[in-house]
Amino acid sequence: MSIEHDQTIAALSTPAGESGIAVIRISGAETLLILSALFRTMSGAPHPGVWEHRRLYHGVVCSSAGEAIDEAVCAIMRGPESYTGEDTAEISCHGSTLLVSRILEAVFERGARPATPGEFTKRAFLNGKLDLIQAEAVADLIHARSELQQKVAREQLVGALSGRINDLAGEILDLLGIVEANIDFIEEGIDTIDYKATLALVRSHRERLGELLSSSALARPFREGYRVVIAGPVNSGKSSLFNRIIGENRAIVTEVPGTTRDVLREPIVLEGLLFIVQDTAGLRGTTDRVERIGVSLAESTVGEADVVLFVVDASEPLSGDVHARLEGLDVKKTIVVLNKTDLPVRVTPDALGAVCPGVRVIPASAKTGDGTREIERAFVADVGREGLDWIARERIVLNARLVSLLGAAAERLGVLESGLENRALLEILAVDTREVLVCYETATGKRYSDDLLDTIFSRFCIGK
Repeated sequence: MSIEHDQTIAALSTPAGESGIAVIRISGAETLLILSALFRTMSGAPHPGVWEHRRLYHGVVCSSAGEAIDEAVCAIMRGPESYTGEDTAEISCHGSTLLVSRILEAVFERGARPATPGEFTKRAFLNGKLDLIQAEAVADLIHARSELQQKVAREQLVGALSGRINDLAGEILDLLGIVEANIDFIEEGIDTIDYKATLALVRSHRERLGELLSSSALARPFREGYRVVIAGPVNSGKSSLFNRIIGENRAIVTEVPGTTRDVLREPIVLEGLLFIVQDTAGLRGTTDRVERIGVSLAESTVGEADVVLFVVDASEPLSGDVHARLEGLDVKKTIVVLNKTDLPVRVTPDALGAVCPGVRVIPASAKTGDGTREIERAFVADVGREGLDWIARERIVLNARLVSLLGAAAERLGVLESGLENRALLEILAVDTREVLVCYETATGKRYSDDLLDTIFSRFCIGK
């Protein structure tokens, strides 16, 4: 272990800012020694060897000058039975930014250093408390904004995905042992490889990897949210619909055309899924320079959307510009909202269907709320119910790193399968088998580089 990881570290583990309680975490070989120098229980300062594992202590945190800083409770977890695998203490104090700053200063004065982002979890990984997939799940759990995200992260944190990949690695390691053993006896003409069973194993791996990789297309929207863009001509009621869907008056609504200039974004959760709903500038030709920028931004946002809600004013006849825009819609990802149905209707769903064949049309009124629930159900269904049902059942979503590694493993398994079918040289089979194993072991972190760890843990917050 490097000198950096031999040092005792400390950081605020709760969010910065004023709160009822703040938690300061300390981890490392000098934790209990530092604690004995700054924490006084009602009976005095315990000796470093006296602190009991998994016990709470009530007392006062003191500065290096012996001045009482705050009354606090301290939890002790001795290594290796702690989150990091090292001696760890968590000081729960009052959540004043001044008090937290003073306590951290006192901890640092006694030899600890500030923790870097994700360093506590990084130490847990390096000390064998978590594998790399579980460590990544910690960050996913922290950043979860929907119930399904939380469930998937929790399942991967307890090792469900790691277990499946470890099973694959164990089988391929056994195969590698058999192939390499046969290489040793190649001159004697001994070949103990059961090619039929081995081919069945390799094909089984490819099938299981295919199942895992089937979630890869859902990884980005699942974690970042599905992009629902509200677009359409000016004064069609887009901002009113935006406010109705998100449940608050976030967008300014006026009768002046072109009020919305920028893209407004708000997250909502429906049926356990995260959606980022976006309100855009009205689509029309304009000489106003600022509005023109807004229209251009709206058009590019529509192009990146997972679902487009194209809003049409039902109380006004279709203009030539609206007619042309309807004809250019991608019906696979568009829902036309026929808004303002609380007013006398001059445009019907059938008329819109004739202009844009195959598009779904939902009559609605952003003013009264009619049709809002139908719109929400429609864009939830649009993001791929079957795939999402699989995620809800399997609780697995691969991140980009795992997609790359398992995809490489599947590709190398294809090469290995071909080699087995053609009775390739055992040395070649051994190389192909070993490369599959490397992919599996890199996925779980049995093999890693410092640069990889720096990249993964840099997205963690400080204190975790």
